[in-house]
Amino acid sequence: MKILVSLLVTCCVALGFTACATDGSADCQGDHCVCTTADSCDHTCANGAASCHIQGSTGPVDVTCSNNAECHVECGSAAGCNVDCGGSAECHVTCPPTGCTVTGCVGADCVVSCGLGGVASRSGTTATCP
Repeated sequence: MKILVSLLVTCCVALGFTACATDGSADCQGDHCVCTTADSCDHTCANGAASCHIQGSTGPVDVTCSNNAECHVECGSAAGCNVDCGGSAECHVTCPPTGCTVTGCVGADCVVSCGLGGVASRSGTTATCP
């Protein structure tokens, strides 16, 4: 695990990210986070930020996007996943096969997949993977 965290920080520096913050379960550069442990991966993106990109690990993922131009969440390996698209113009979520709920999912640019190519069921602005 320490090697993975070290590699992620090294990549951040190599890519020019000089302020990679760590909250214990995620390495973040602003609203771009990679969760590196089986612990909970929780992040609320800054209101109106251009993008919110979160890569979950195997622990539960809970993400709130806030009027972002892009809200992309990868939680296909997570124990469970909850995403609030929060008015974002584009919300793409890759969920585990079950245990995933995406709210505030509006328009054609809200795409939610379940597992390996499964399609989420939709009811109003909520998409779920059974």
